[in-house]
Amino acid sequence: MKPLQSFAIIVMLTLFSACAIPDLKSSPGSYCIKTKDGREVLCHGKPLLQESTGYYRYRTLDNRDAVIRQDDVATIEKRNA
Repeated sequence: MKPLQSFAIIVMLTLFSACAIPDLKSSPGSYCIKTKDGREVLCHGKPLLQESTGYYRYRTLDNRDAVIRQDDVATIEKRNA
C-alpha cells in the first residue's frame, strides 16, 4: 500500500471515530460514581449492584464493562443533560 493511501485511511478512521464519541454532557443516561477516596468514575447507564458479589457493574465511556466494589462507593449521581 502506498504511504499516501495509508495516511488517507488513518485520517478517515480518526475522523469517523471522533464522530462516534458521545458527548457526556448531552447524554441523558450518564452517571457519576464517587468513591470514598475522592475519585469520580463516569459511566453510561445506571450502575447495577450485584448483591451476591458486592460489586457494581457499569459501562465505561469507551463502552467497556467494569466493576467497582460496593464498599468503595460513596455516592452514585445521575448527570444532568
